[in-house]
Amino acid sequence: MKVFGIGLQRTGTTSLAKALNILKIKTHQFPIELYHDIDHSIIQRFEGFTDNPIPLLYKQLDKKYPNSKFIHTVRSEGEWIKSIQWLYTLGSKKFEWKNEQRKDVIREMHLKLYGTATFDEALFLQKYRAYNRDVTEYFANRPADLLVLDLTQGDGFDKLCSFLGKGKPGAPFPHRNKSEAFWKVAARRVVKKILRGS
Repeated sequence: MKVFGIGLQRTGTTSLAKALNILKIKTHQFPIELYHDIDHSIIQRFEGFTDNPIPLLYKQLDKKYPNSKFIHTVRSEGEWIKSIQWLYTLGSKKFEWKNEQRKDVIREMHLKLYGTATFDEALFLQKYRAYNRDVTEYFANRPADLLVLDLTQGDGFDKLCSFLGKGKPGAPFPHRNKSEAFWKVAARRVVKKILRGS
């Protein structure tokens, strides 16, 4: 059985990957290798996958790997768009989007997901809503195959373990690195300066 995290970036994909690994589901976050080759060898080396490019591939993966489980991480639009704004400013530097080996692939994925490779609040929110609707419609008649998790609202191991048929671990549910808050505060300051024209 494969487990695919199909939530868009900045919805808890890192936390989900960590949680799946705690549950002994060997998980790979950001499996960029699958973007151009859905049969890449990593698909056999791991049981779980989260983050891009999975949201672009989940329907293909569903057909190729029947009986898989899909986990759709979500968060409020307001929280998500603030996090995306950070990602497309200071976050892009932190995650080395301009790395020569992968910058073109990252740009291509973002264009397919959002229709832009630069931050555009209105467009991002439009795409976020459309993607979430699409996931809901795709799994409408298959509730046993899809779990929706909102980690910002306290969802965690109780729901995840019940969905996957796993025993609840003794460890707390992992959450993303809190030090990111520093980057987000700095990013907001930079954006405000740009908007003020200073």
